[in-house]
Amino acid sequence: MPAKILVLAVLPLLLSFLATLAQAQQESGMPDRLRLGVVVAADEAARERVEPFRLALEDVADMPVDLFLMDTMADAIEALAADRIDYARLSPSGYAAVHQLCACIEPLVTAAPDDFPARFYAILVAKRNGEKNTLADLKGTRLAVGGTHAVTGYRVPLTNLAADGINARAHFSALVEVQDPVEGLRAILDGRVQASLAWSTLAGEAKNGYTAGTLNDFYVAGGRGFNDLEIVWRSPPIPYSAHSLRKDLPDELKRRIRAGLMDLRREAPDAYLAIEPDLPGGFEPVVHGDFRPVLRTFEEEYVTLLNPQGR
Repeated sequence: MPAKILVLAVLPLLLSFLATLAQAQQESGMPDRLRLGVVVAADEAARERVEPFRLALEDVADMPVDLFLMDTMADAIEALAADRIDYARLSPSGYAAVHQLCACIEPLVTAAPDDFPARFYAILVAKRNGEKNTLADLKGTRLAVGGTHAVTGYRVPLTNLAADGINARAHFSALVEVQDPVEGLRAILDGRVQASLAWSTLAGEAKNGYTAGTLNDFYVAGGRGFNDLEIVWRSPPIPYSAHSLRKDLPDELKRRIRAGLMDLRREAPDAYLAIEPDLPGGFEPVVHGDFRPVLRTFEEEYVTLLNPQGR
């Protein structure tokens, strides 16, 4: 056989061998098992409830999945940082906390409550005054806020207002703590404060207070004066949840799991609802930067601002 013909005959086999070798090298770092952590609080039936998701994750990851039940979000945060689990469904603040501890996780998807984008916002609300209010108009007035641990009622808005150039402690004459965001709206209408922090999906009909959030709660409760309220400021969008994997897992496994999760609501709705019972709208992909509004709350430059004594 002439040498040229021999090379042409062998070339496809060589290329196939090299592709197989590259794939084997890529997957050589695959773990034998995946460790799934799930926060269950006081749910005594959690193991049975989560089982459909664990089984679906085994199919997606193509490997055994071990389930670890966590009492609190803090337990899941610690377990991820200590490399005792590989995967967890975190709150946005939980994701930011793990990143602050070790920068060792990567978000894959977030869940949606409905068919609108899977994001919500911290907002600042004031009373209409004939023309649209601005933050400048509110300088020197009283602002209703939540407790110091409230994500959308305190931490996210204060840090993201600061990122926009507004130090709330200097801009407003007083930060007045209220029992909950709806009480903050009532405080605007009865004159105790001139603005209040709240949250909203900002999706759907504005005339109904949008699909969910403080304005919607006030509207549904028949709050008098609803039409006298307006949104003056909004934070960047915030994902509802963060299904996250440790960064040191192979990229091929991350891609495989993300793709499987994206199809989960359609392919296995029972498995989807087992892990996201309160957010039935399906998964959307996310990246680290999507959590920037919450990540800021852990950054050193904002620590003093979030301190009740900060100035």
